[in-house]
Amino acid sequence: MLRSAWTELIDEVFENLVAAGFDDLRPIHRPILRDLLVSNLRPSELAARLRLSKQAANDLVREFESNGYITLEPDPDDGRAKRIVATQRGRQASDTAQESSNAVGRRWAELVGEERYAVFEEVLHAIVAADGAQ
Repeated sequence: MLRSAWTELIDEVFENLVAAGFDDLRPIHRPILRDLLVSNLRPSELAARLRLSKQAANDLVREFESNGYITLEPDPDDGRAKRIVATQRGRQASDTAQESSNAVGRRWAELVGEERYAVFEEVLHAIVAADGAQ
C-alpha cells in the first residue's frame, strides 16, 4: 500500500514538473530529483545513496548539469572533490516538486481527515528515523 501511495505521489509531482516547463526531465529522474537538487553531495556520495555505480551517477550529474539544474563546485572540505549545487533552475524545479508534493498531502488529508493524516505522517517520520538510526 505504501508503494502504491508513493507511486501516486511521485507520478503526480513529476507530471507537474513537466507541465511547469521542466520537460527535459525523464521518468528515470523521478526517484533522484530530491537527492540531486537539494543534498549538496559529492557525486560519489550520490552514487552510494542511490546505489548506483559512480559512472552512472556521474552520467546523471553531467546530464543535470548540461540541462542547467546543477553546477559542480569545489568542496570546501577537500579541494580535489566537487559538490553538487542546485542552480536557480534547479531550485525552481525543487520548489515546484515540493509544492506539488504538499498539494498531494493536502488532498490526502482532506480525503482521510486531518487527524488521521497527521498520525500517518508521524508514523512515517518514526519509521524513517528508526531506519536512519540503524
